[in-house]
Amino acid sequence: MRMSCLAAVAALAAGLAGAAQAGGNLYFGLSGEPSTMDAAIQTGTTFRTVKLAIHRGLVNYGIDGKLSNELAESYEVSPDAKVFTFHLRDAKFHDGSPVTAADVKATFDRIMAPGSTASFRNQFELVDKIETPDPKTVVISLKKAAVSFIHYLALPESVILPASWIAAHGADPNTAAPIGAGPFKFDHWTRGRELVVEKFDDYYKPGLPKLDSVTYQFYADENTRVNAIKSGEVDIIDYVPARELKALEADPDIRLESTFGPFMGLQYNVSNPALANPDVRRAIAYAVDRSVIVNTAFDGVGTPIYGLAIPEGYGGYDETKKDFYKVDIPYAKELMAKAGYPDGFEARIVASSQYSFHQNTAIALQSELAKIGIKLTLDLPDWTTRMSKLSKGDYDMAVMGTVGEITDPDWLTNHYYGGENLVRTANSAHYQDAEIDRLLDEGRATADPTKRDEIYKQFVDRALDQAPILFLMWRDQSYAVRETVKDFTNMPAFLSFQSGFSLENTDLD
Repeated sequence: MRMSCLAAVAALAAGLAGAAQAGGNLYFGLSGEPSTMDAAIQTGTTFRTVKLAIHRGLVNYGIDGKLSNELAESYEVSPDAKVFTFHLRDAKFHDGSPVTAADVKATFDRIMAPGSTASFRNQFELVDKIETPDPKTVVISLKKAAVSFIHYLALPESVILPASWIAAHGADPNTAAPIGAGPFKFDHWTRGRELVVEKFDDYYKPGLPKLDSVTYQFYADENTRVNAIKSGEVDIIDYVPARELKALEADPDIRLESTFGPFMGLQYNVSNPALANPDVRRAIAYAVDRSVIVNTAFDGVGTPIYGLAIPEGYGGYDETKKDFYKVDIPYAKELMAKAGYPDGFEARIVASSQYSFHQNTAIALQSELAKIGIKLTLDLPDWTTRMSKLSKGDYDMAVMGTVGEITDPDWLTNHYYGGENLVRTANSAHYQDAEIDRLLDEGRATADPTKRDEIYKQFVDRALDQAPILFLMWRDQSYAVRETVKDFTNMPAFLSFQSGFSLENTDLD
């Protein structure tokens, strides 16, 4: 709840008496409550927003969308892109201990450990060894060249934890308060209501953070969340529903911080015999009218995708392939018959009732695919259950709403790379194609930009032909922010889900 009137008057009086001006407490309305405090797990934007207040990595993405040196003051990459050497700055964890090379090694060893459920463990399988020649130097050697590896170290799931904390709590991180080296330290978590972080006075960036604290309040219901920002109960909310954009934009006390980086898509479980057939997946690609998704699930706010979700300017973008598919129901029915399903089949589609746009996307797909005989049963759990189902491959089809995670074209590996032992939340379950894997490996290992772009264009051709994921649309991702809030940034394009990083700069009038 907000500061009482009496407390507010007392604070004002203290200020008038010459006391130091406090940065104040920011109230942040989140669309969900974190389901875990395990920093290595990607459970959605809500936890990332909290995580990026508490933690920092060797590098992170800054508010300009570029790689920013954080706990690493500097680093070098060998010419063959196989050895990454990091030099740590003088920084402290919230318990007062210094950040050392041993902490970095312990963090990454935990991600790579047998049985690890770290969301980006797949990317760390490239690591051959981690050496710590002195307390301020970390040398990571890879088994294969990977120019993109540095970008995976910038993810919120690669933040550095104290080795002592990992030893004590790494097996069950939800039994202890998180400790990081970020701008705010964990204060308390009242389940079902709020999570509070407080300013860390020994943060390694002088003068930051500006705020005294951030109180994250949980509003799973969209209407309640929107009413909270309108009434001034909170200062920021995430996931503004499309139907509310115009009303909030017209409010003189509120501004929208918006981007079109996230996209919607459809994943398949190819252990289902029908969905293992490329002709069925191609049929779906030609059957779905993406404009129906935009209009029914997003109130007309969004841009249809009839190719791959590669933004213009990113590696692999090809203007001539931007609209590869088109709506062609007769051709889609021909493909279904060719695949041996002239009358269609039944399948279960998983989405989430917690976000109306996820649920409405599934409902729209149910209608669209009925046109070619595919009868979908809706499975609409809460977000945490939805994430669990995806990681286990417990679906036939699944609605996906996500981003490319990193700005390097190797982001495509998270959606297309195959293998039975992968951690999967954005890959179609059980999918693997040797040619796609080969091209992704080659693209990751190639430093020359011209050659890389040609490799990813070949990848695009193969991905469009095999259609293991159906991309639907670019969607709006907006934060509503009260005008009293300064310097909160919705980070660009794919990095919108990491916008919690900007809270280190945020202030209140």
